[in-house]
Amino acid sequence: MSVEPTVLVVDDHDAVRQSVAELLRSAGYDALEADNGESALRVLRDRDVSAVVLDVRMPRIDGFAVLDALEHPPPVILMSGYEMDTDEEERIDSKIFVQLVKPFHPLRLLDAVAAAIGPPVDDGRD
Repeated sequence: MSVEPTVLVVDDHDAVRQSVAELLRSAGYDALEADNGESALRVLRDRDVSAVVLDVRMPRIDGFAVLDALEHPPPVILMSGYEMDTDEEERIDSKIFVQLVKPFHPLRLLDAVAAAIGPPVDDGRD
């Protein structure tokens, strides 16, 4: 029995987080959800995660602080509603796989996840 790659989706907006997680599940990935940076750090400490889809702007602990707290993060697909400035890019460049600017097409996200960790495992349930 194969295990699907696990992707942690971190966004404080319920609708965004839930729709991204559902998209990943429908594509065959296992998706975990965290609604803030603090929860994300807890999940990353306690679970084996293949990749993270991470929002930048969140209350309390934002995406930048999550990245700062991780010495060797799994591949990170950063979601943001804006382009980062040069200082922000330099601060996190080595810790992100790719940045997607919202709104983005769902296939761009699936392509980014597949490029970061590979396609979901085909378990023959088709």
